[in-house]
Amino acid sequence: MKRLTLLAVALVMVLGMAVSASAAPEVSISGNLLINAIWKGNWDFDKNAGEKATEIRQRADLYFTVTANENLKGVLGFRSVKANWGQAGWELDGAGGGKTNTIDIRDAYIDFNWPGTDVNVKAGLYTVALPASVGGASMILGERAGAVMVSAPMTDNVSVLAGYTRLFDLDDNEDSAAALDNSYLDGYLVALPLNFEGFAATPFFLYGNGGKNFPESGEDVSAYWLGSNFTMSILDPFIVKADINYGNLDADTDALDASGWLFDLGLDYTGFDFMTVSTYFAYSTGRDDDASNGSEAMPILNSDWAVGSFFFGGGSITSDDINGGDVEAGFWTIGASLLDIQSFAEGLTHTVHVLYAKGTNDKKAPGLTYGKGLTEDDSLWEVDFNTDYKIYDELTLYTQLGYINSDFDKDVWGDDVKNDAWKVATGVVYKF
Repeated sequence: MKRLTLLAVALVMVLGMAVSASAAPEVSISGNLLINAIWKGNWDFDKNAGEKATEIRQRADLYFTVTANENLKGVLGFRSVKANWGQAGWELDGAGGGKTNTIDIRDAYIDFNWPGTDVNVKAGLYTVALPASVGGASMILGERAGAVMVSAPMTDNVSVLAGYTRLFDLDDNEDSAAALDNSYLDGYLVALPLNFEGFAATPFFLYGNGGKNFPESGEDVSAYWLGSNFTMSILDPFIVKADINYGNLDADTDALDASGWLFDLGLDYTGFDFMTVSTYFAYSTGRDDDASNGSEAMPILNSDWAVGSFFFGGGSITSDDINGGDVEAGFWTIGASLLDIQSFAEGLTHTVHVLYAKGTNDKKAPGLTYGKGLTEDDSLWEVDFNTDYKIYDELTLYTQLGYINSDFDKDVWGDDVKNDAWKVATGVVYKF
């Protein structure tokens, strides 16, 4: 009888283990629905521009996270286009009068720890970004790309991260035009995250190797970037932040070469219980007037760096800033922000930005884009006043007001220059 009892217990244990091993993974759903309206004024800085003065846009994100256990999960995320109201079903006009897809895969990756270790592997499509402490994101790279990244702790305070990413691949069809053959860019990244009490930094090195037709130049291209971010909170309530970045691009033709650097410095004061005071300065090298020896501005892959919330980018609603983070290098800027100002009502906060920017590009520098690149004779002031109101914890109402008083040189850009720009934006986002 005792043997039978022991056998029954053993069978129950085995069956329990089998059920546990085959248990369905946990699936969680998250995302957001965002709607905004924006009224624009002179975003092209051009008196003859025919921009749309009013837009109402909508966007949706939907994410599925499938967790097998604490060491293994997969993420699949979708994002719709930022569709204008009036486009039936969010369909956009495509080539030949057809319609383009309006929902794309935004993220699709596997995230797991190697069994019995703290080594983490992340493989698939997700955001590949270099470290940054000022400007919200890296000026060099912040882009969704296919990548394999491996990270591992070396000590309690020091980790190492290394990986490979295919940043661009324009030849997505074997039957495509020959001009797109070998039109790709691969990246190889090594970083050393350092986290100590009151101090953090992540030195990095990124090497890029491009196919001969990237970017459609018929050139063999290689590039590298190095630098580090820096955050020091040991002086609390003062927090010091900084970034130093350098980049170099080498092509067969000297005129396509580029090399330059970015430095920024920020100081936050968190001693008030009703707001944070933030000041910053940034400088990036600009181009000279000699096109034969390449550019003296830092080469940029995909920038989401921004201060303020209008000219450089930084808007929190869809398409409510001018450059969306892709302003061209070659400027210096100084500014101050009052962040998360607690207002008279619970859940109501405000943010104020004031900044001044001036170009570092020579006024005869070739290849600059009006409204994105600033010469030494161009400058601007920006003032922003933004408000968030949490209707519920998951539902937020936004408003953004922005004004730019610019001084673009007519001798450089022509007589159609119109300097003042403004925006009024309001929107609502439901995050779940």
